[in-house]
Amino acid sequence: MPRFTKPLREKILILDVDTRPLDGPGELLNGTRLNTTSAHHNTIGRLSHYIYATIHGYDYKLIQASSPKGLHGTWSKVTAMKEALKYHEFVIFLDGDAMVRHPHLPMEWLFNYWDITPDTLVAMALDPDEPQNRDAKGKTLLNTGFIIGQRDPRTQELFEAWESCPTDMRYPDCSKWSQQWSHEQAAFGNHLRYDTALQGGIKTLSCAEANGYPEMAKTNCTGEFIRHYWIFKDLLPAAVESSITQYFLPRVQGLFHQNFASVVLNISDSVVSSIKE
Repeated sequence: MPRFTKPLREKILILDVDTRPLDGPGELLNGTRLNTTSAHHNTIGRLSHYIYATIHGYDYKLIQASSPKGLHGTWSKVTAMKEALKYHEFVIFLDGDAMVRHPHLPMEWLFNYWDITPDTLVAMALDPDEPQNRDAKGKTLLNTGFIIGQRDPRTQELFEAWESCPTDMRYPDCSKWSQQWSHEQAAFGNHLRYDTALQGGIKTLSCAEANGYPEMAKTNCTGEFIRHYWIFKDLLPAAVESSITQYFLPRVQGLFHQNFASVVLNISDSVVSSIKE
């Protein structure tokens, strides 16, 4: 039986995090009217996150974080998720170049589909199985562009361990990922997922379903449910537009037919009198 049978609404947080001001031309926090042809891909991506949260009644937050001292800015997502999980049952983080492919599909359905159980602390998708995406043991890394976090004391332990990883206290040599690519992602893949105290709580999602995009079909990471445009980020705006239009136009068509009698005129009607009405 599915675990999630009722909407969770504000118990789910859709989370964006960035250390940049985001107030330049075409950026999300610039107050001028949005020009969709020149808007930054991150703007379109994050607006799609906000739309998705609004459709389903989820909470949404964009955290303007400070750059962690001595760390690459992407590390800020770890701290932000750790804090957010103190107040929400689930926190869903997406990178600015990631999107939910089917806006009508609730996160609860995906939780059931992916078998997110009470024991699941975090869930992430695999990266493409390529040499640059493997850890020191040759295992494919998990991608941190889409993260499901579930509130639990062990989840807090996981995020605290992840946040402190660059100190080398718990995981020797983790400090190499302070600035070196792929930062917090490499730290998780090389250290946290091998931590026996955390094993069993890390759910691996398929790259085909929760990472990548159709143009990367050769990697089998086509983003069936979650699309992540890591390389060709300029493809994101059109994908978001398509995902929204496929719902908007049928609704407009429905409205058109609902008002059929008043907007469609038959040649046998008195055209002038019908228009006046």
